[in-house]
Amino acid sequence: MNCIIIDDEPLAHKVIKKYCDSLTFLRIVDSFHSAIEAIGYLNENDIDLIFLDINMPKLKGLDFLRTLQHPPMVIITSAYQEYALESYELDVIDYLLKPFSFERFIKSINKAQTQQKLRAESQESTSYKTPPTNIVRNDSTKESIFIKGDKKTHQVNFDDILFLESYGSYIKIHVNDEVIITLDRLKNYENLLPKSQFVRIHKSYIVPIKKIQTIEGNRIKVSGKELPIGTVYKHNLDSILK
Repeated sequence: MNCIIIDDEPLAHKVIKKYCDSLTFLRIVDSFHSAIEAIGYLNENDIDLIFLDINMPKLKGLDFLRTLQHPPMVIITSAYQEYALESYELDVIDYLLKPFSFERFIKSINKAQTQQKLRAESQESTSYKTPPTNIVRNDSTKESIFIKGDKKTHQVNFDDILFLESYGSYIKIHVNDEVIITLDRLKNYENLLPKSQFVRIHKSYIVPIKKIQTIEGNRIKVSGKELPIGTVYKHNLDSILK
């Protein structure tokens, strides 16, 4: 479970990291001392769980939470009990009142694990019962895919795809001579496209492996265009470089 900490108190960071280190399935991928610092990170990376303080300068924790269209799971860590009811109205997983014990921390994590399992089962069920809206399955060949977009259906060869880009509720499929915009989720394409030919590098991008030109730091050059590499997707690139 990939987690981040958003809290303006250094001691809170130390305690949460210590507790997480004792649970091998939790991984703190980054930490921030203000909610504003975390906004850009969340726009570029998929996170499972946020440990979120409430009383922070510039942007309060709950106000920050309201700005997120599709928030990950959130556990509030606060010294102020009076915000508990308001927090639960925002569907947080749990409310940890500082200072909290390791035993109490584990109870919160158990709730997060249960919620994560329910979300995964719901997604699997939806995926099984309802195929992706704008992908026409093309099982007769593994060299192309049919995609609905612009009021017509396009057959797109895998070799012609430059990269796929998330665009709000839509996806832009960049091909050699055009951009096809389709209403769908990038996750559906990640599951459908052959993993031997495509790799997800970011919350918003999937690229063809053969089109990768250079990898430098947290940037990758694909078909002449530089794209960011999301922190939680770096292992995808590591696996193809071995």
